[in-house]
Amino acid sequence: MIRSDEHWLSLVDAFHSAAIGERSWNDALGGLADATGSRSMQLCSIDSQTSVIFNTMTNIDPAVAALYEESLSFNPRVGVIDKAPVLQVLAEEDFITADEIKKDRFYQEIAIPCDIPWVCMTALERSRGVCVVLAAIRSHRENHITTAEREIFSSFVPHVRAAVRTRLVLESHGIAVLTTVLDSLAIPLFLCDRAGRVGSLTQASVSLVTSGRGLELREGRLRTALAADEKALSDAIDAAIDSRGKTGPPALRTVIIRDPTAQGTLVLDVFALPSRGDSLESFSFEPRALVVARGPRGDDARKLALLRAVYGLTAAECDIGLLLARGAKPDAIARSRGVALGTVRAQIKTVLAKMGTSRQIDLVLLLGQL
Repeated sequence: MIRSDEHWLSLVDAFHSAAIGERSWNDALGGLADATGSRSMQLCSIDSQTSVIFNTMTNIDPAVAALYEESLSFNPRVGVIDKAPVLQVLAEEDFITADEIKKDRFYQEIAIPCDIPWVCMTALERSRGVCVVLAAIRSHRENHITTAEREIFSSFVPHVRAAVRTRLVLESHGIAVLTTVLDSLAIPLFLCDRAGRVGSLTQASVSLVTSGRGLELREGRLRTALAADEKALSDAIDAAIDSRGKTGPPALRTVIIRDPTAQGTLVLDVFALPSRGDSLESFSFEPRALVVARGPRGDDARKLALLRAVYGLTAAECDIGLLLARGAKPDAIARSRGVALGTVRAQIKTVLAKMGTSRQIDLVLLLGQL
């Protein structure tokens, strides 16, 4: 490939645009894959439990990407990159022999059959138990990465790292702001990631899980005193996470947690949180499910707080949402607010998008359950 300053700068800009959400990571990665003559470019983040937080692979069948994620526990590339210094560039020739490949489960069951046998990779960043990895994935046809292609990959790595670090800073700031807002609500509330682990909680939640009422937080996950309750809660969180991006009413389940001291029960509502889109997927922690300890039903102050803090609705959007939940029609809302019907309809569309649904009836259902 002919390298020009103009093309190189456009690739750099693509990554920095992805970091702030203006473009998708796929666009930027696709350009780098072409520059290195590779079938695919992968950007992923993996936590200390070898669980995937973020993973995007260009020009790869989604089924292959899912299979790749499931194989991380026995993928030798993961062990190697976990121990390698940040920004050290590695290919198969640096850590495994041809004879070892013939005997290795990952290469024989995943990499070779899926036509992703070779890789050139580096750890971009390690922080808070998360490792972010960039990898050029090669097919049988492309073979091992050449010296010239490896030099292109290596020269671009610092630029990708800078973009990733920008994204991590933005994420850290966003979570800090969200946690501060949630603390002001005085509501026991837990935000869970794609693996069901709690990444953010309020002070009221801390009081709840240390109160001996049957709900605990152990190893980053919500646990209960009774096994049946724990399965019900785990199933509800998994259902919420799995429902993201699917059509139909927003996922919501109610779970009863029994107090082992027989002093009553705890009622938890588990909600799915809407996706923010590919370009804003998180490298460290992205809330996927919301677990809320139930308070008084019909409490508008509680609903307003959740809508503003968790779903990012403005004051006007909250007002319109609550009016819809009470059965008000758009034209009646427009008259009560003294605005044009078109304005209200546009605001309803925004509320639908922010709350991750496309139908007004599903929105009303979710608002009614808050």
